[in-house]
Amino acid sequence: MAIKKTESGWKVDVRPNGRDGKRVRRTFKTQAEARRFENKILAQVADGQQYAPLKRDRRRLMEFATLWYDVQGVGLKDGRGRYRKMQQLAGLMGNPVLSTLTPMDMVRFRQQRLDAGISPNTTNHDLAHLRAMVNVAIRMGEYRGENPFAAVKAIRLPETELSYLDQEGIDVLFSQLRQSRNAHVMLVARLCLNTGCRWSEAQTLRSENVQHGRVTYVGTKNGRNRTVPLPADLFDELKAHGPRIGRLFPQDAYQAFSLALNRSGIELPKGQRTHVLRHTFASHFIMNGGDLLTLQKILGHRTIQMTMRYAHLSPDHLADSIKYGPKFECGQSGDTVRKWNPGTGRKLT
Repeated sequence: MAIKKTESGWKVDVRPNGRDGKRVRRTFKTQAEARRFENKILAQVADGQQYAPLKRDRRRLMEFATLWYDVQGVGLKDGRGRYRKMQQLAGLMGNPVLSTLTPMDMVRFRQQRLDAGISPNTTNHDLAHLRAMVNVAIRMGEYRGENPFAAVKAIRLPETELSYLDQEGIDVLFSQLRQSRNAHVMLVARLCLNTGCRWSEAQTLRSENVQHGRVTYVGTKNGRNRTVPLPADLFDELKAHGPRIGRLFPQDAYQAFSLALNRSGIELPKGQRTHVLRHTFASHFIMNGGDLLTLQKILGHRTIQMTMRYAHLSPDHLADSIKYGPKFECGQSGDTVRKWNPGTGRKLT
């Protein structure tokens, strides 16, 4: 048994199962790595085990995507969609053998996606899904290699502006909604504005989930049900609107909302068409003195960091900067300007 320094690194040359056993030779970059490998083999032999080098894992990405779905994806609301996305990404990469991938391969793949016009945000999500896929295999003991996606950090994105409507904007939008021929769009929009729910949560609401002056949203984005009080007039309208059991709004109202928004002349950032109602509720809630922890529960955010995006709208946000910041008093014309030594704090003559 020996560890020798060679031109290519530190070489381990050992017969762990005795003179008649298989000879194992491995080269490492450092002496410490070589020593750990040798000690590991000796420990296995001391425990009465026969050392057998691990066979190289030849499974490809799509096999690990299937493993992820069987272990974790099957229990997720969007599991099938994520599974299809993983398969698509594996196909774009040529469905390589996972053990052959390196972090630089992932960096090059990410750049290919960006060059193809895929947004940085989508690219970050894609790599996060692939990273989670391999992490599940490692956690389940199904893969012993390194996760090549783990070393690639997400692209830092500028914080997006969350648009909301002021009272005038709300009045203009809802005056257009009243003119819509869709029988449901007004109530769906009011639910979003008055409870901060997502459009899909309001659109798929069932009558039996509107009870005792409250609405309960189920099948939410994060899988957690939440209950929010309703204004009395909105509760009465909802109870009178639909059937006693079943979908409250059987007809989709998204297109009717889009048409009303276009007629109103209100311009919004991309991706915030119906979501502006949720942002408007949250923004007015904070501006009117509501606290962030309560808002987190109403919106159903899993972490407070998501809710903190609205903190700057609080009337007291960073107010201490005025209270505790340096004071400046404007002197009258002709006043002597007093200079101060920044080291001692004393006046300079």
